[in-house]
Amino acid sequence: MSITTLVTFVEVFSIDKNNVRDSKYFLQNAKRGEFDEMKLAGATNDAQINIENKVAENSIQFDSGSVPGRGLETYYYLPFIYQGTTINKSGDNIESNLIMGNHPLSMAKAQEAVVNKYFVEVNVCIMKNDDIGSLEDTDSQGNSIDSNKSILTTDTCLASSLSYDPEVVEVLLSSAVDAVGVNLPSLVLTTDAVGKLPVTSDIQNR
Repeated sequence: MSITTLVTFVEVFSIDKNNVRDSKYFLQNAKRGEFDEMKLAGATNDAQINIENKVAENSIQFDSGSVPGRGLETYYYLPFIYQGTTINKSGDNIESNLIMGNHPLSMAKAQEAVVNKYFVEVNVCIMKNDDIGSLEDTDSQGNSIDSNKSILTTDTCLASSLSYDPEVVEVLLSSAVDAVGVNLPSLVLTTDAVGKLPVTSDIQNR
């Protein structure tokens, strides 16, 4: 039996008035080093992770490829579960969920994303079982580069709502635009189209 390791990369961002992506924070749920204390960076309302223990490897370098020329970004560890989207032929409103443990760090990030209606890009990738950083390849000169070959799915959603209980924080992600339906007018028989028409319902075929 073989085991496939999946890692989810989450980028939370907004779009400014110049239609440029403004990234807020980057998260991943796979690489966690020593269990040093994770704290809020700076003020208590700042949701970015502050890694004080530089020995612990709590981040992965990754390029989603969605922003041309941006290159690698550092995705910090935050434990969460991503329940992927289900897409059907009708194109109904697509929904998925990010589920996290209820603690100040996750609550701060979730609340900020929902209140500000941030966009969320989710990349689900496959990794080697023995190398959690296997998304990083090397070029002919031995320089570290990022390979997008292991990306399984990419979804871009809107952080639309938040629910929580004493144990779990759940962020509902939905498509920014719902499906658009098309209704065609019914075909109507007219004199111009078919010639003379009967003026009563008594039609006989002779």
